[in-house]
Amino acid sequence: MAANQRHYILIETIKRLLRRGSYSRLKKIISKVHAADLSTIFPTLSATNQRRLYRLIDNPEQQAIVLSELDEDIALSIIEDLSIDEITTIIENMASDDAAAIIKLLPPEQTDQVITRLRKIGEDVEGLLKYSDDTAGGIMITDFLALREGMTAGEVISTLQSKEYKDIEMPFYIYVVDRQDHLVGVCSLRQLVLVPPSTPLRNLMSSDVISVTTEMDQEEVAKIVARYNFLAVPVVDQENRMVGLVTVDDVIDIFREEATEDILKMAGVGEEFVETKSVYRSTRIRIPWLFASCVGGIIAFFIIGHFEDSLRKVSYLAAFIPVIMGMGGNVGIQSSTIVVRGLATGRILIHDLWRVVSKELAIGLILGAFYGLLVGLLAQYQFSVSGLTIAVCIGLLTSMSVAALVGSLLPMLFARVNIDPAVATGPFVTTAIDILSVYFYFQLATLLLGI
Repeated sequence: MAANQRHYILIETIKRLLRRGSYSRLKKIISKVHAADLSTIFPTLSATNQRRLYRLIDNPEQQAIVLSELDEDIALSIIEDLSIDEITTIIENMASDDAAAIIKLLPPEQTDQVITRLRKIGEDVEGLLKYSDDTAGGIMITDFLALREGMTAGEVISTLQSKEYKDIEMPFYIYVVDRQDHLVGVCSLRQLVLVPPSTPLRNLMSSDVISVTTEMDQEEVAKIVARYNFLAVPVVDQENRMVGLVTVDDVIDIFREEATEDILKMAGVGEEFVETKSVYRSTRIRIPWLFASCVGGIIAFFIIGHFEDSLRKVSYLAAFIPVIMGMGGNVGIQSSTIVVRGLATGRILIHDLWRVVSKELAIGLILGAFYGLLVGLLAQYQFSVSGLTIAVCIGLLTSMSVAALVGSLLPMLFARVNIDPAVATGPFVTTAIDILSVYFYFQLATLLLGI
């Protein structure tokens, strides 16, 4: 059975059992389902059933994983139904970065109570709360293995086998620090077991350590981990003292969040998922984004009105407005999507502006020439007016070329002035293209047809 089919059956089974109130059967199912799979079921349930299902999870570790995987709105709704003692118990079973993220969702009075009651990870979590959510400090874990450079391979292995480090999340890298806790090197677990036990760490380690600072943006951290294929990257403070790790699982979440945010912005629906939000909030988010499209439509209306005499004399000019605007809009979205994702992933750099724009413009010209000729031949076949054929052909060529230029140039310019390039797409690009396409088409048609 395919994974998607199994997941669908699981969702429907849990929904059916919740409706029937078969909580004993639900508990048996929950105990056998991986917490990560269980967390994907919550968005499909009502708020009441979400809280009801969460209450049926008996294992605190499973509760912790599920809560850390949920969207903020759902997690906050569930937390509101829990007591301070229950919240504290759940947080104690979380990694420090996940614990800090959950605590930041709490009201200030509850935050103080939870931190006071935390026994095992209170200090670590409190330290993480001072960093912004979207920085390396905000997403790092504080459980890491950092040992002195004078230790031998045998001593390091003995240390790894001790109870103190049995819960270390990322034991594959051994970080080496000096007496002041400055990060000076790193070696892999594989290197450690392939050398004689008496070999000191300083002889094994690589001193060329790639690290990130606590204030570095999470997206930049993710790019570094992806570029070097790390399982984790060390986080240091301003004095190069190691304070934590950003692990690859967090990097995957960052890429997913950033890609989702970019796609939503490019579609003009804000930067957060709205499928679990109310109709009112979803509408309120979309209104300002669609305002640009509305303004563009009004401007296009006035442009068309300006050429009213031309349309009255040659009514079939209007027949080609949809194809010229539509083809231009599609090319513009294609170009802007390529550029925005290239900037987000680091494949395109800001100083590549003219190289990127000229390439997209060349593509727009070629596509415009091809489709301009195709639609122009159709216009000639249908209406047998040579001036109209040339107007349609050049109009489509101009529309698609300008669309490629605007679609690639706007995101690059936004990025250059430190504005999120994703906001340059969607309504902004299509609106600009609609206005320019209509204007150039009617100007050409008026000139060539002598009307």
